[in-house]
Amino acid sequence: MFIKKVVLKNFKSFGKKTEIPFIDGFVVISGPNGSGKSNIIDSILFCLGLTPSTKQLRADRLTDLIHNGKNEAEVTVVFQSGNKSYEVTRKVKITDKGYYSYYYLNGKSTNLSEIHKFLSQFGIYSDAYNVVMQGDVTRITEMSPLQRRKIIDDIAGISEFDEKREKRT
Repeated sequence: MFIKKVVLKNFKSFGKKTEIPFIDGFVVISGPNGSGKSNIIDSILFCLGLTPSTKQLRADRLTDLIHNGKNEAEVTVVFQSGNKSYEVTRKVKITDKGYYSYYYLNGKSTNLSEIHKFLSQFGIYSDAYNVVMQGDVTRITEMSPLQRRKIIDDIAGISEFDEKREKRT
């Protein structure tokens, strides 16, 4: 499974509908400072609910993710697995009563736990290293060998089996 494309509407610096295609394999997002590279990563983390707080998305509040002057932002991540496509969408909307966040899986309204359950089928977990963020590489190189080994085990999925084995004993 891989991300086929990301569709942004009024998310952070992306004021109009923007589609960003990805190809199967290794993807690099590059560009000059201020061009929105980090906002693309933030949009994926936001959409999939992979961050515990908005601080990791470089925002104080969820509403700070909405492009200036708009009242809603939306991000859709389209996955491809074989010949099947899946869409995960998240919206944040400002109303006169506050703001609301909505999740959709293949166009049907759902909640974050169902999104995480769906993603876990493909080895994407909210507490795993699915995305390498700025500064992570430096932090990892400064870790002890034992700490690095734990991260590698998490990425490879080995730690999941170790946890199951420990529960049985």
